[in-house]
Amino acid sequence: MRHLSVCLILVVLAGCKPDNAPTASAPPRDTPAVPTPAATPGYTQGYVVELAPTQPLADLRTAADDVFASVVSIEPLFPDVPADDDPEGLSRIYRVRVSDPPQGNPWDSANALRERGGFPQVEPDSEDTLVEAQKRAAVAACFGDEGVPAPQNPAWSLDGDHMAVEAARKLTPPSGGKQLGEGVRICHPDSGWTDHVDLDSGRIDRSFTLNLMEGGNDARDPLGYSGNPGHGTKTGSVLISDGGFDANGNTTAPGRIDGLAPKATLVPIRTFNSVIRVLDSNTARAVRHATKAQCDVISMSLGGRAFFGLERAINDAVRRDIIVVNAAGNCIGMVVAPASYDNAIAVGATNVDNKPWKGSSKGRAVDISAPGEDVYVADAVAGATGIESSPGNGTSFATAAVAGAAASWIAFHGRDRIKAAQGSLTRRDLFVQAMQASARVPPGWDANRYGKGILNLDRLLRQPLGSPRTQLRAPPKDDTVSLLSRTLDRDPADLRAGLQRMLGQPADLDAELERFGAELLDLAMRDPEAFLRALEAPRPGELQAPNAVKPKASRALSARMSGTP
Repeated sequence: MRHLSVCLILVVLAGCKPDNAPTASAPPRDTPAVPTPAATPGYTQGYVVELAPTQPLADLRTAADDVFASVVSIEPLFPDVPADDDPEGLSRIYRVRVSDPPQGNPWDSANALRERGGFPQVEPDSEDTLVEAQKRAAVAACFGDEGVPAPQNPAWSLDGDHMAVEAARKLTPPSGGKQLGEGVRICHPDSGWTDHVDLDSGRIDRSFTLNLMEGGNDARDPLGYSGNPGHGTKTGSVLISDGGFDANGNTTAPGRIDGLAPKATLVPIRTFNSVIRVLDSNTARAVRHATKAQCDVISMSLGGRAFFGLERAINDAVRRDIIVVNAAGNCIGMVVAPASYDNAIAVGATNVDNKPWKGSSKGRAVDISAPGEDVYVADAVAGATGIESSPGNGTSFATAAVAGAAASWIAFHGRDRIKAAQGSLTRRDLFVQAMQASARVPPGWDANRYGKGILNLDRLLRQPLGSPRTQLRAPPKDDTVSLLSRTLDRDPADLRAGLQRMLGQPADLDAELERFGAELLDLAMRDPEAFLRALEAPRPGELQAPNAVKPKASRALSARMSGTP
C-alpha cells in the first residue's frame, strides 16, 4: 500500500498515511548543555516578540501586562545564544504565552503588543493549518495514484537512470575524504524515530536528541497519535538506511532501503505530531538546537507559514556552515516556508519517469528536484523493531534524499577541502552550485519551476570543488515582496503593483510593508488563490470581485486595505 500524506501545513510535507548497539560519537562537550524544554500549562495563545537592540526585557513585561489579562510566561525563544556572537539578533527574541480567551484575530493582539511596546516585530505563535477545511479534500485527492502500480524494485530511485547512488558508492574519495557520509552529522526535525532495521539506532546520537513535544531529550516517536506517526522513521530511512546493492542493482540487507548517507550520524529532534498542527516556535528551536548540536546538515521535511524566528535561526545556521534542506510543499499550489527563504534549499519531487510528481510545489524558489513519488521508505511499528517498507509520495522524501546527498558530499571531499574552496561563500552556496551544475536535466525539463534538474549523486561527487570563490555574497533577501514572489511564483514588480492597489495606494508602500508584511505573508499562504485575486487590477467593464482576504485580516490591515492610514 502506498503512503499518503496531506503534508501541507506547518510541518510535514511528505509521504505517510494519516493513521493512528554503540552510541555514535558526540561533538566536543564545549558546546552549551542541551536544555530540557519545559511545558507551559494553561495558555491559549502564544506570540513571538523581537526586542530592539537596547530595549530592556522589562518593556516586554510591562507591555504584555497592559495588553493581556493573564500572561502565563515570557521566555527567550533561543535561551542559549551568546550576545557577542549574534548577528541575527536571536538573543532578543522572546516567546510570550497568555491564557486570555480568544478575542477574534490573533494579529490584532500582536499589533496591539507591538504598538504598546514599540517592538520591531511581533507575530502570533501559530499552530493553525494553512489550508482551509473546504480545500482539504482536493489536497488529499492530489495524492491518489490513479490506479498506476508503484515500481516493484525498492532501489529504482537509486539506479543510474535516477540518482545514481550505487555508482556514487564506488567512487574513491580524495585524500582526507570518506565514503557514505561517514563522520557527518545530520539533524532531523521530524516526528522522532523508532526501532527499524532500516534506521540503525547505533548511528543515532542520543546525547543530543531533543523532544520539543513532550519535553526532555528522548526523541522516540510514541506513535499511536492522530496525525502522521512514524514520519521521522520514513524520512530517516532515506537519509541513513544501511543497505547495500547486489549484482543486479537490488537492495540488500539489513532491510529493503538504501540511504544516501548510510554512515552519517543522525540527531532526531521530535518537533511535531501532526501535519496540520505544528508550533512555529518549536520549528525555530529545532533549527537552533541543530546548530548547538554541531550538525553539518539539517533535513527539514516540513513547511508552513513564514515566521521571522525560523528565518533568523536558518540564517544563523547557514552562516555557521550548516546546509539546511527543505521540502517545497505538497498539493498546495505554492512553496511553503522555510523552503521559500533565500538561505534555504528548496526541493521538489519527481517520479520514476523523471517527470515532476503531480503534487510537488513548483516555482522560482525551487533549487533542485529528487525522487519523491513511489519512493520506498521504512514503515514504523509500535513495540517492536520494524522490518517492513512500502512506497510513499511527497517532497519530504525528495528532501531527505538531497540532505543525504549533502552529507555524502561533505564526507567525500572533507570539511577542510570544502572550506578552502568556499572563499567568501558559505558551505551551502558551494553545495548548491555543485549540485545544480551536476544535476541531470531530462528532455523538456522546466528549470524555472522545478529547479536546475534532478539530483545525481554520482555526478555531484565527481563535480570539482574548483578554486576559492571571491565573489561578494549578498545578504539573504527575505523582504515581503521577495518572499511573496518565491512563495506564489510571481514577478516581484507585479506583486509590488498589486500590493500598492490592495493597500489603498499608500504614499509609502515600503513603510506599510514593514508594518504589515508578516500578516500579508500569512494571509497569502492561508489562501493563495484569494490573495492573488485581491492583487489583480480592475478590468474595465467588469465587476470587481470582492476582496476575500480583507475579512480575514486584522482590524488595522483591513482598514489599510480600505485606504485608511
